[in-house]
Parts: sequence; structure tokens; C-alpha cells
Amino acid sequence: MGLFFPVDPAPGAKIGGMIAMSCSGTNAYRYGTMKEWVISLTAVLADGTVITTRKRPRKSSAGYDLTHLIIGSEGTLALVTEAVLKVTPLPTNLHVGKATFPSLQAGVDTAIAILKSGHLLEAIELADKPSIASINHSKLAKEHFEETPTMFVKFAGSQETVSSQISFVKNTCKDNKGLEFEASSDKRRIDVIWGARKCIGNALVTMKKAPTDIFISTDAAVPISAMAELIKETNNIIESQPFDTSTWFCANVGHVGDGNVHTAIVCPVEDKEKAEQVLVEVQRLALRLEGTITGEHGVGLKLRDMLVEEVGEAGVGVMRALKKTLDPRGILNPDKVFRLEGEKGARTGRLEKL
Repeated sequence: MGLFFPVDPAPGAKIGGMIAMSCSGTNAYRYGTMKEWVISLTAVLADGTVITTRKRPRKSSAGYDLTHLIIGSEGTLALVTEAVLKVTPLPTNLHVGKATFPSLQAGVDTAIAILKSGHLLEAIELADKPSIASINHSKLAKEHFEETPTMFVKFAGSQETVSSQISFVKNTCKDNKGLEFEASSDKRRIDVIWGARKCIGNALVTMKKAPTDIFISTDAAVPISAMAELIKETNNIIESQPFDTSTWFCANVGHVGDGNVHTAIVCPVEDKEKAEQVLVEVQRLALRLEGTITGEHGVGLKLRDMLVEEVGEAGVGVMRALKKTLDPRGILNPDKVFRLEGEKGARTGRLEKL
């Protein structure tokens, strides 16, 4: 049929979870997040009521937008049983490229120049030197990569469009002291290049030095104009800690096209609290840069107290009021996103009897 569903999160994601988390992934720069690809939902409320959020036309002004109220609610408002989704034509003339840089800043500057140019690429991803090192260490990729900051890009469209985009990106990389650039439409080469980008998440986990080491990460997102500062200051935060971080492995990899950066730390289990506090500092940095504490992974239990810092007590109060209206007994994924009682130390995870 020549169609595909463009939302591309990590392998193993299911449609229900993708709706609950409003997920995105490497294609979000070009195609947006799950919010853009759901037409309507059938869902069950806490009292057993079944609702359909809307009909199927392209647009509707009929009442409140219940579809987007449920998307991203992390299972706290309703259980989704059916979803009507959009699909779009498969990209034509697909090319994948990569560019290497002497510094992460040079890669960020290149990405920003591409974004400002008006050229709409399929994807723009950026990985720092440690991320590339993890790919090589893991042996999950099909070749060994030069361990230097690397940008991964996708192009698609007419031959004229793709040629123009590749030429622009190549010249922009050169203007920003890029080391090497390549682009290919060969399927085997596409699998090698994009396969390397897709394996980074699993590759980072292989950097554990001991079975007890832990892997933690953030997914803060900021306006594109603040992305360079987020990455720079994140590294400064880690390097300026008053304790020894020499046993830590730290990396930054991100959906640079939409300002979403994953900072990952692999460290000994005894350093867990210190590492978590470092990532809290990174998330607060994102907030100072008018960003968000989570671009795609959601709040859950871990970030619920930081949600107040992002949207304020009044904002969380509105969410809590909605929750109590739709689920007065708190039986749907209780205490996720925010504390039902509105204070630290309140009950967590307690289900009331049905």
C-alpha cells in the first residue's frame, strides 16, 4: 500500500503504551509525536463507562478534545481499548547520512543551521563521543565508527529535493569544521548508518563495568535555540561535582531536530543517589532554559515532584481535579504523574477495594 505509521520509539513499544506516554522518537522532527497521529480513542473509565473520544473526520470542533486529554495521561485517566490512527505515504528516494565533528558544539551549530534553513529533513540526530564509543564497545553496529561527535540524518523526497538537501547539509557541515560527511541510498549502507544510531540505547547499557552498575538517563527537552547551552551546561554540571565521578560513564545523545537530549550515566550502584541528583540538576537546567523535564518518557513516579516545578501548583491542581473527577477512588495507575494527596509522604501505589 505504500503507507507507514511514522512514530518511531524504542523497539518493543506497543500502541497502547505509545498513546499513554505520548511517545515520539527519531522521526519526531519530521512527523511529530503520537499526539499528531491519533484520530480517536475508545477508552474505559474507572467506573466502567466506555467512551469514544470523537468520530473520524480530519477536523472537528465538537466539544472538548478528549482524545488529547487521554494521550499522555500515563494510564491515570482511562484504559484505551481501541485507537484510530493516521498513516502517511512511505518516504521516497530515502537517503541516510552521517557527519563527524571535532566537537559536540560544532555538531549542534550545524543542526541549528539546518533547522533555520527551511530544509525539512526526515530526521536529525546527534551523538557525542562517549555515545559513539559505546557503539564500538558493544559491537552492536555493523562496523567500527570513528569515536567523535556524530550527526545522523535522513533525507527523502524527489530527487531534486534530496540532492538539494544533501548539498546544503554537506556544505553546512564544512562551514562548521565538519570532519567527514557521507550520504547513501544503498540499503546496506542505510542499515549500517541508521542501525548505529538505533542501537545507542542498548550500547550505553553495555558500558557497565560490573554487573551491579546502574544505568540512568534523562530526556529533557528545550527550545532549539537553547539546545547548545543545555548540552554544554550539562557537561559542566557533571564535571563540577564535589565528589569523584571518574568511575562514571556519561554520554549525551539526542533528537537534535526537536531539542530533546538524553543524558545517560552508568555508575556504581553505591553512587545511585548522587547520579540521580546530578540528573535532577540537568532537568532544572532545562526548566531554566524554558524547557521540560521530560520530552517523551513521561513523569511516572520518579519525576512527579519535579512536575510542580514545571507547571506550578496551580497546574498540577487542575490535573489532580481532573483525576479525581474521572477516577475518584484513584484506582487507575495511582499516584503516577502527581501525588493524589498533594504532598510528599502521601500514600503511594495504594489501590482502594472495588
